[in-house]
Amino acid sequence: MAFRRKMPATALSHLSFGIAMTAATTVTHAQGSVIIGGLLDESVAVYRDNGGHSNVRMQDSAIYPSKFYLRGTEDLGGGLQASFSLDSMISLSTGALDPQSRGALFENSAWVGMRKVGIGGFRLGQQNDFAFDYFLIGAIDPATGIAGGMLNFRTGSFGADLLGLKGPAQIGAGLAAGAPYPPYTNAAGAPVGMSAINWDRVGGKRMSNALKLTTDEIGSFSAGLMYSFGEVAGDFQNGSGKSAAIGYHHGETRAAVVYTEQNYGAVNGGQSGIANFLAGARTKVSRFDFSGMYSQARNTFTGARIYALAGGIGYELTPDLVLGGAYTYENGNEQLKNVIIHQGALQLTYTFSKRTAVYLAGVYQHTNGAYAAEIGNILASGKIQSVAAVGMMHRF
Repeated sequence: MAFRRKMPATALSHLSFGIAMTAATTVTHAQGSVIIGGLLDESVAVYRDNGGHSNVRMQDSAIYPSKFYLRGTEDLGGGLQASFSLDSMISLSTGALDPQSRGALFENSAWVGMRKVGIGGFRLGQQNDFAFDYFLIGAIDPATGIAGGMLNFRTGSFGADLLGLKGPAQIGAGLAAGAPYPPYTNAAGAPVGMSAINWDRVGGKRMSNALKLTTDEIGSFSAGLMYSFGEVAGDFQNGSGKSAAIGYHHGETRAAVVYTEQNYGAVNGGQSGIANFLAGARTKVSRFDFSGMYSQARNTFTGARIYALAGGIGYELTPDLVLGGAYTYENGNEQLKNVIIHQGALQLTYTFSKRTAVYLAGVYQHTNGAYAAEIGNILASGKIQSVAAVGMMHRF
């Protein structure tokens, strides 16, 4: 997504999630501040599949996740700062917590940390891994950076096979064990499948009980390491996770490489899970934005694997009106029935101010028939699905 020329898309992505707090309410004390802010994204969407079926619905978080946060910093002197963050994902359609929060008020993030300006720091608590930091907040991802937003994430209806779960009983047990993908249910409400929406973690998948180490940008480069303690007595690996990243930022150019591995109770008794690898870059030339990335998910126990190639181009029609297009190709191996997915997206965004924008977005998906098409956890009746959304975003 791009905004006014004086505020490049990457900078506005930072604003969206409170990294730059110009639209937030700040309570300042002598040596620190507490910030109340958020981002709201709501739209009306029309889903349609190759069977001629249509579904008109309110769409939460079509482009960016709607959220409310409390964040604070304290100056400890000598360039040392203490900080915290408490973030909630919310559904504007109902006023409730977002379903992926599973009833937890601050599931989106809850951490406390310390940082030395110019060097880096650490955070302790529940937090997103580096795929979210570099590819969504850093706006490298062609989906949230160029066109289609969260509706254009890498996705598919193969989540159960990616986790190695077969049949309703295993799927139900996997959900109870904290499987990362949302279920599909039959008319009786029993889980019969799983969406693999956000399988490369760019949209944010939290690590609990986590220690995160990050550097500030030094000579245009930054890096980070993260470890999530499984906290299962006598079984150090059960449910544990790790993430590492190297990033580059110079002017309008950003690039990053991220590796994340998270074990789940649903995979090999918590000893195995999903490993993700991402690499991508974004740059701006005159009125054009260019973005491209490669991402992969691999089951470390069964070997099920899917990869995606995505690219996008954005163009400033005027300083306030931006048109973007993106294309994604996904390819799965034998365990995922050799699925192939083609996905395209267009987005037109008009920015009223630094805080308010409206958009028209469309996403089209075509599979080879190995699995039904799926966008935004809405399952099609066949191998084609599309969605068009008109909506509004506002920061506060």
